[in-house]
Amino acid sequence: MSVDAGSEPRVHADPSHLHPTCPERNHEGITSLLGHGQDVEIHELDKSGNITQRWLHTPDNEIIPVLAKNRSNNFIFRSMREWRKFLSDAFLPVGFPHSVSEDYFAYQTYDSLQAFFSTITSLLANRALLQGLGVGDANSSATFALFLTILKDAMSRVATIVFAQQFGLRIEPDAKKFRFLADVFNDTAFFLELYSPYFGSWGKIAALTSGEALRALCGVSAGASKAALSVHFAKHDNLAELNAKEASQETAVGLVGLLVGTLLVKHVESHQSVVYLMIVLVFAHLWMNYLGVRSVCMANLNRQRATILFDEYLQTGKVLTPTEVARRENIIFWSSVVRNQDGHSVARIQMAESYSHAMGGRDSRINIAIVDGSMHTQFIWCHNNTRLTPIKILLWQGAEPANAIEAWFMAQETAWLMKKGLGYTGQIDRIFCAEKSRFNAWKNDIMVDDGRDVRMYEKRFCDPDLWEEMAAKGWNLDLQAFETAAPVRLTAHFRAKKDN
Repeated sequence: MSVDAGSEPRVHADPSHLHPTCPERNHEGITSLLGHGQDVEIHELDKSGNITQRWLHTPDNEIIPVLAKNRSNNFIFRSMREWRKFLSDAFLPVGFPHSVSEDYFAYQTYDSLQAFFSTITSLLANRALLQGLGVGDANSSATFALFLTILKDAMSRVATIVFAQQFGLRIEPDAKKFRFLADVFNDTAFFLELYSPYFGSWGKIAALTSGEALRALCGVSAGASKAALSVHFAKHDNLAELNAKEASQETAVGLVGLLVGTLLVKHVESHQSVVYLMIVLVFAHLWMNYLGVRSVCMANLNRQRATILFDEYLQTGKVLTPTEVARRENIIFWSSVVRNQDGHSVARIQMAESYSHAMGGRDSRINIAIVDGSMHTQFIWCHNNTRLTPIKILLWQGAEPANAIEAWFMAQETAWLMKKGLGYTGQIDRIFCAEKSRFNAWKNDIMVDDGRDVRMYEKRFCDPDLWEEMAAKGWNLDLQAFETAAPVRLTAHFRAKKDN
C-alpha cells in the first residue's frame, strides 16, 4: 500500500496560465479521477504507445497490479516472464519491434550468426598462432594461453552485455560524463595489465580478465557517448561525414603516437621508468579528455542542466545560455538534490520508473501528495522520515519535451518554496493547486501549515517570459534528456464495472 488509509492523497494542480511552448493538458488528472471514489485503472505505456503495465488504484489507496487476460501468475510463468523481460531489456531496443525498422530483426539474426562463426574461427587461429610462436609445449602451454584468452574474451563480452543493459539508457542524457568515464576505465585497464606480470598465477588471471572487462566498458561508454556527441555536433545533416572525418583524425593522431611510442619503448626499459612514464601519460590523457568534454556546450536540457538553469532563474531572474550552464556542469559527481530559497538541500527529484515506484510501492508509512501538472503528475512524499523530500515525476501519454522540462521546473520550484524540516506544506499546496479542484474530500493531515501568506505568489516555472528567453538564448526546447531508464507514459480512466 502506498499511502495510509486515513491519509489519502490530497492535491491537484491545475496550471492557470501555461507558457505557449507547452500544450494544454487535455486529460483528466489522477487526483480528479480518484476524487470520485471509484477504482481507477492506470496504464504505463512505452514511447510507441504500447501498454507495458496496468495498475488498479482503489478508493482506499491500494495499488494493485492488473494481470493481462490469459496470463498466469504462478511461480513458473512469473519467472519466465521476468527472464523474458530481462533478456528483452538486455538484447533488444526499448519498444521493440515498434521502435525499429522492419528489417532490423533479420539483419541482427544473420549478423549474430556470422559473429558466432567468426569467434570460433578466431579462437582456432589464435591457438595456431601461439603454437607457431613456440610458447612452451604445443599441447600444454599454448592451450593454457588459449584458455586465458578465452576467459578474457568471455569476461569482456559479459561485461559488455551487463553494462549495456544497466547503463545503456543513461549514456545519452549524460554523454559528457560517460565519455570521460570511458577513458577512466581504459586507463585503469592499462595499469592492471602493466602490473600483471608481478602477480601470482591467479592474480595475473584476475588482473588480465578485469582489465579486459574494463576495456569492454570503455568500448560501450565511448561508442554510445561519441554517437550522442556526434549528433550534437552535426548541424547540416552531415553526421556521416563528421564520423568519417573523426576516424581520419584518430588515424592520423594514432600514427604519430605509434612513431613517438616506438622511440620511447626503445629508450625506456626499466620497470620504474615505465611506471613513472605511464602515470604522466595517463594523467595527461585524462586531463585532455576532461578539457574536451568540458568544452562541449549541449543545447538540450538534461536533469543537471535544467537544475542549474532554473536555480539561477529562481535566484536572480536571469536565464543562462548553454555556454554559461556548461561552465557550471559537474562532469562526474552530481545528484538530483535541489535547494530551497535559503540554500538548504530539501528535496530529491526523480523521473519515476513506474506508477508503483512513484507511489512508494506498498509501503503504508508513506503519505503521498499527488500533484497533476501539464501532461505530467508529481508524487511528493510527505513525512517519509528522510532528510530530503522525494519528488517523483511521471509523464502522460502524448507529453512533449516541453512538458518534461516544465515538470522538472515545477518540481524544482516546489522544493524552492519548502522550509527545511517541513517538506510539502499546505501553503505550497495552495500555490500549485487550483481552488476549483478542491471538491475532493482528501484528508488534510498529511501536510502542515507553515504560516506564510501565499495569495500573491506567482508561479515562475510557467512564466512565458522564461520560455521565450530560453528559446532566444539558444536552448533546444524540442528535445529533453531527463529519463535515464525505459521511458514510461501514463493514461488513466475509470474502470468499467463488470456486468452481474
